[in-house]
Amino acid sequence: MKKKTCLIIRLGAIGDMLIITPVLKRLKELGYYNILHTGETGMNVFKYTSYIDEFIPYKDNSMPKEKLGDYWNELKRVYKPNKFINFTKSIECNVALHPTNSAYIYPKEERKVLCNRNYYDVTEKWADITGCDKRPNLQFSSIEEKEAKEIIQPANFNILWQLSGSGKQKVYPWVDFVIAECIKEFSDIHFITTGDYKCKLLETVSDDSITHLAGEIDIRVAICLTKFVNLVIAPDTGVLHASGCFNTPKIGLLGHTTKENITKYFLNDYSIEAECACSPCFRLIYEHGIQCPIEYVTKAAWCMAVGIAPQKIYNTIKKVYDKWLQNQKNAK
Repeated sequence: MKKKTCLIIRLGAIGDMLIITPVLKRLKELGYYNILHTGETGMNVFKYTSYIDEFIPYKDNSMPKEKLGDYWNELKRVYKPNKFINFTKSIECNVALHPTNSAYIYPKEERKVLCNRNYYDVTEKWADITGCDKRPNLQFSSIEEKEAKEIIQPANFNILWQLSGSGKQKVYPWVDFVIAECIKEFSDIHFITTGDYKCKLLETVSDDSITHLAGEIDIRVAICLTKFVNLVIAPDTGVLHASGCFNTPKIGLLGHTTKENITKYFLNDYSIEAECACSPCFRLIYEHGIQCPIEYVTKAAWCMAVGIAPQKIYNTIKKVYDKWLQNQKNAK
């Protein structure tokens, strides 16, 4: 019997890949042979994924953007899939506004009406299927899980803090203050900080209670950690989406997006939305210093530096910690 095939196009960052996983999983349940055309990031994210049958690798930036459409049409002609889904612009330019979109300069309330929609709902509708579970899904190798577990301190309350996302508007400038206050208050707390190599600039507090791993571990191990820690703190990044795969409590630090956009379907979600005049903007930010109001002291985006008070994060950490501590006592 001829295979029922689906050709899927998705380029982008880690979060973009994770957002389509419920659709990929559902397609597999519906009997499709899934062929995914994706870049280097996607190949890495989906390394051990059981619901992708075949990859068509794309070397990042190997082709002018204006030629991609013709290339994808050629793939469609060659593979002759029963179903074709091109996720390009499904989130970006649709619910996360690109500067070329006329709605980019609409008043905030009008942008909210257009864009305050859940990314997983939008993705399911874009794919024209139903029955998706609306939570991301990831698989890891036993080696990756072993490496992640070795970072955990089993007797302590382990917090994974992803220090940055893909842009400067996804950097929380008061990380060191929150961590220092927690260390003073709780003797059995362990912070694990992750991010790219540049995030080392944010790893300013030195203490035995902190494991600094920015630029030190493979991104797959970093996202695997979201399965084993007691709490994840992250801006709107792939790490936050990865935490949505699991029951792990998570605090999304949401400046330009909302809980409705990102964490609506996540379990044990304690995310915090910024409270300031410009947030949420629902905008894609490419030039942080031009497109964002900047806080004078930290030079961070206003939504991160002013919109989310350090005390609010500390109080949320304490809330999750207290529940963990009570469970520890009940288990004895």
